[in-house]
Amino acid sequence: MLDDLELIEKQDKDGMLAILSRFDKQLEEALEIGLSASLAEASSPIENVLVCGLGGSAIGGDFLQAYLGGSLKTPFVVNRGYSIPGFAGPSTLVFICSYSGNTEETLSAFGEAQEAGCQVICSTSGGRLKELADQHGYPCLQLPGGFPPRTALGYSSIPLLVALSRLGLVSYRCEEVRQSLPWVRSCIERYGEQSPSQENVAKTLALQVHQKIPIVYGSQGRLEMVAVRWRGQFSENAKQLAYSSVLPEMNHNEIVGWRHPAAHLHYLLPVILRDRDDHPRVQLRAEITADVLREESGACLEYWSDGEGWLQRLWALILLGDYASIYLAFLNEEDPTPVEIIESLKQRLKDHTTG
Repeated sequence: MLDDLELIEKQDKDGMLAILSRFDKQLEEALEIGLSASLAEASSPIENVLVCGLGGSAIGGDFLQAYLGGSLKTPFVVNRGYSIPGFAGPSTLVFICSYSGNTEETLSAFGEAQEAGCQVICSTSGGRLKELADQHGYPCLQLPGGFPPRTALGYSSIPLLVALSRLGLVSYRCEEVRQSLPWVRSCIERYGEQSPSQENVAKTLALQVHQKIPIVYGSQGRLEMVAVRWRGQFSENAKQLAYSSVLPEMNHNEIVGWRHPAAHLHYLLPVILRDRDDHPRVQLRAEITADVLREESGACLEYWSDGEGWLQRLWALILLGDYASIYLAFLNEEDPTPVEIIESLKQRLKDHTTG
């Protein structure tokens, strides 16, 4: 069915595949957003960076941590919650990220960052956050609206990257992002719906995960972010439970749990993400772990990053998971776009707040 384009079009009512097919264009637009934003010089030396957000608005911070890696000389923390860490103060650069502009946890963090005297930059498409940024004179990375937040990874990451560069906290990366665009386009063509199942790794992945609960493992500080991305996309797009974990940490606890309930382990499908530049001992751990998990669960999938540079390899794995999650939605007979239960939960919280 994944090669039945007419059926796919009927199930993809809101055009999730069409949005994903423009990811390279999104990256181009995101660069311009960062370059054209009005940013003031730091009011005092920046000693640490905090990215506050939830869900699709926080994953951009995770991406930057993975992409920049050891080149980050300034402590960099992604904060998912109502409060900010106690270290935050005038020497802290805080990105307040809410695609909708109305995420209640992020608005709470905004208030605390303001009270702590942090140097604030907002990133949003509008809503209450944009109003607060304008009211208090904070710089704002203005994002285009109308997208499900999980489809806006380019918008949630690249403007922040450009801002960090413009403030002198990381080296200039715009050209590297531009040079990755042809590779992104080639990944879209390989994983897109026009590519038949026998040649399409994303469709094959969806078929293998179907009727299973994937547990996605990535290397700490590198592919951990991609594992989190896959987990979130499987959950939101395919409406299917998925989990993620990290190597080498799982070797010190979680691996023991792959024994019970023995009669049901075949419902779980371990997936290990690999990259050629992972720590050599993590590489060895991944190989041994895969053997152990195959013995216990009967299967273990491994997916290597693909591309020349680190940025290209990240894009390839991210897009693979994004496409697979949409195809999995079709196999589950779900429309990948709506997330009614999240909207219902937000409304119930709002009703409770207003009494």
